Amino acid sequence: MSKDLEKHSLPPIFDSFPKEIYPSSILATFPLNTFLENIAIDDRGDLHVTSVEEGIIYKVNPNGQQAIFARIAGKPAGIVNVDGSSFVVNGWDAQGIPTIYLISGRGDVRIMHQPLGAAFLNGMISLNENEFLICDAAMGCIFIYRLKENESAVWLRHDMLSKVDSNTPMPAANGIKLFNQHLFVSNTDKKTLIRIPISDNIPGEPEVWLDNLNLDDFTFDEWGNLYATTHIYNSVIKISPAKQVTVIAEAEQGVAGATAVAFGRTPQDANYIYVTTNGGMSLPLSGGIENGRIVKIKVN
Repeated sequence: MSKDLEKHSLPPIFDSFPKEIYPSSILATFPLNTFLENIAIDDRGDLHVTSVEEGIIYKVNPNGQQAIFARIAGKPAGIVNVDGSSFVVNGWDAQGIPTIYLISGRGDVRIMHQPLGAAFLNGMISLNENEFLICDAAMGCIFIYRLKENESAVWLRHDMLSKVDSNTPMPAANGIKLFNQHLFVSNTDKKTLIRIPISDNIPGEPEVWLDNLNLDDFTFDEWGNLYATTHIYNSVIKISPAKQVTVIAEAEQGVAGATAVAFGRTPQDANYIYVTTNGGMSLPLSGGIENGRIVKIKVN
């Protein structure tokens, strides 16, 4: 999500939806103007969080203890756990070129690949330990990256993944997740959630599954409930399989500028989601920018 949005009055997209505020707590706090962008969790349950402007990947354990895990000479955005300990990270290098990195479990950074024609690498998922799908939030496409071969190609290009206007600061294809043999992609600029059937890692025809919803990142539980961040709307929402929308956290719970969300991976936090924020850097609250945070929310 771009942080260069101009201040404006937001249309009341979420005002008509019911609210059911879930129990939450602030797991970790970061200085003002910390733009936390994405989360990946390793097999031990430790969170690895990208901080775009700092070029840092933070490591935060389930008790909230934080440390710098890795630094890159650039801006990290998407992050995915590969084998339980190492990570594939996308973003930009120091010259602003879209770049893919591999970071070992010890935090060693290796520059891997720069996809041809990429502009704004963003949300990312793994199909397996070798293949990764990466949204390009400017080019209206999804890249596939193969780690062993260290090569990439456009996996799907479609108007539903593109921007309304190339000049808008809003990202197009943004969050991306797999559920029930379908790929779901949020197009933040068009306020849509796209569903794409997938078979043998080959995409089918995309369709609009939801519209008029400003979604950034999201995740699914095992029953098909979707939990999503709304970024400039400073909230976290739940969308049922029947497409019923409920607001479950707002700025009062610490989620100003909510960017990404992920479920815990240990028995102790499997019923919790972790939400990263930028404190409203993209569109500050009336009281100004808040600290970047990781908020822990208990879900049913």
